[in-house]
Amino acid sequence: MTINDEILQQEGQLANARRTLDLDAIDRLYADDLLLTGVLGEPTCSKSAVMDEVRRAVAERERAKAGEGPSATAADPEDTKVVALRDTAIANYRFVVTVKGPHGELRRRYRTTNVWAKRDGRWQIIAAHTGFVLDPQQAAILSGDSQ
Repeated sequence: MTINDEILQQEGQLANARRTLDLDAIDRLYADDLLLTGVLGEPTCSKSAVMDEVRRAVAERERAKAGEGPSATAADPEDTKVVALRDTAIANYRFVVTVKGPHGELRRRYRTTNVWAKRDGRWQIIAAHTGFVLDPQQAAILSGDSQ
């Protein structure tokens, strides 16, 4: 199995863990010294912040099941690219999150870059960045071409 194959397999496990909100898998896939920059850019997050966010998502999922709040679904990664260098690899992909609430549906597109390191024989994410992907109308508004 090539490093690219290994990383694609790890990314698949990460996507499944996010989809199912599997705390143990997420804990295993992210390194304790994780450096993560989220969509808002600040502050830079640690692994404990990621785990807290997953716990909040579990609680939100339970409220949504009870009909007390919006529900969110995340699509699997698409357009995944991997660059491998010995015991380090970088994966980049995009995904869509859909939030359904009482006033309709909201879709947000994102692009993520994960930096994987092989430590003690297993791959873990040591750094990551996720950013919004603007649709053409949003990009036009920001560039001043929205007429």
